[in-house]
Amino acid sequence: MLTVKSAREPQWNNAEHTSLNLQVTFAETAETLGEMPFTASPEDNEEHGRDVFARAVALEFGPVLEPSSEVLVQAALRTRSRLMAEASATIATQQVALDTLQDALRLNLATEAEAATLPLKQAQLDAWCAYRVFLSRIETQPGFPAHVEWPTIPAV
Repeated sequence: MLTVKSAREPQWNNAEHTSLNLQVTFAETAETLGEMPFTASPEDNEEHGRDVFARAVALEFGPVLEPSSEVLVQAALRTRSRLMAEASATIATQQVALDTLQDALRLNLATEAEAATLPLKQAQLDAWCAYRVFLSRIETQPGFPAHVEWPTIPAV
């Protein structure tokens, strides 16, 4: 575990207050690295990260400032990017299944059971496409970036 020699300027990393950034000097690396930016979280893999977070939240290093608008925008855009990638992968998979079913119907090769699933498959695909559209519009929400209403992930 690293030992904190000094720490200053704690600032929340996100609106949920689950991690924070600050400037830290560790005793073990003071000569080689000096003061450096550090992100602390209660979920950190390293004990010193969890310790720095707890001490910062206890205001040992001064008041913890709210995240800047820029930090909030970047956090929201990272989250959106991840969710868009997941949605796009799901849409691609569903589109292939729907295309195959439509081919079977067009060629009179679909069973009754397969044909009966067409409306549900189309509705699921439409729900995921709408979800992706709503994700693309988060910046237009009132209160962005301090408050983001994330769209509900469609049922699979």
